[in-house]
Amino acid sequence: MEDEKITTPNANEIKYRGIKAMPFLTGNEIFEKLGTFGISSNFLVYLTTVFNIKHVTAAIVGSVYLGTTFFIPLIGGYNADSYLGRFKTLCFASIASLVGMFLMTLTAAVSKLHPPNCKVKENK
Repeated sequence: MEDEKITTPNANEIKYRGIKAMPFLTGNEIFEKLGTFGISSNFLVYLTTVFNIKHVTAAIVGSVYLGTTFFIPLIGGYNADSYLGRFKTLCFASIASLVGMFLMTLTAAVSKLHPPNCKVKENK
């Protein structure tokens, strides 16, 4: 058998595909971070007023939220490099972030999703 060479037109041409996707990736990250920090700045007030959580517990929940937000990209980077690829990972992470922010907005907008109001017992 004779070795066959696969020839492609313009074999010497180098294609840079990543540079075309860069504005979309940068825009996605900018809007995702704006959303995350926009939520986190009002998160403590939201938990204490709407969900009637004590200030200390709300601060702990807010810290866990921010810690998770900063830690998850490490797991996403590992999955992107090892299994899924960067675009599938970015797509999955963007959809997960959008769903999370949508659910947070839904719990704020629909009053039936709020817990019942606490009734203060009076000592008489």
